[in-house]
Amino acid sequence: MITGMNGDAMDLPFPSDDEVLGQWCDFKASWWEKYVPVELWPSGLTGLPSSTDRPGYQRINRQDVFALAADNTPQGRVGLLLGAYIWGTGPSAFLVGRRARTFTRTDIDEIGQRLQAVDRLLASEGPIAAYASLTRGAPNSIRFLGPAFFTKYMYFAAGHLTDVSPSPLILDRKVARALRKAHAGWSIGTHGWSADTYGRYLDYAHGLAVRQRVSPGAVELALFRSP
Repeated sequence: MITGMNGDAMDLPFPSDDEVLGQWCDFKASWWEKYVPVELWPSGLTGLPSSTDRPGYQRINRQDVFALAADNTPQGRVGLLLGAYIWGTGPSAFLVGRRARTFTRTDIDEIGQRLQAVDRLLASEGPIAAYASLTRGAPNSIRFLGPAFFTKYMYFAAGHLTDVSPSPLILDRKVARALRKAHAGWSIGTHGWSADTYGRYLDYAHGLAVRQRVSPGAVELALFRSP
């Protein structure tokens, strides 16, 4: 059960940490290779197992994406972002071309350097500062990379950084919708969230995780799954 900000409750179960890390989706690599050359793909992406449900597809889960964060070179950061995009897009072929603009409208080396700068901010100033640096017009902003996916990047990148507090969490439209239900007085929109809004979300999710004795990631996934 998720307790709202006003003490009301949403009758949803919290997943286990194994369930969080195992959250998976299927994808076709060929969809993404049209936009991101395969030589830029980390081995952790090219070696993913085949889907057990869809012939010709591969399967990726959160743990797979976390593993990509070990390579902190500029190309490795691009690979991590690509993994986050693949995992977050799944088997929706029609979305790939639109989302791949992140990799085709900005120089790949520049993307890697900006993501490294985000990592440094995560480690030194925390996720709210890192979030602010990625918003439109900010120093680390990347064309067509919005909060729904740059918070995915931050979430996975923090898995290989030390002393990031509070840990960053994913914020997308589904999570925002659940937050509106959890607290009717919070008029959080569907996109373009400010750094202050992101900070408020982190405060809520981490506080709830402590009270319910679950991980912050479990809170985020429970919110995401909220009907």
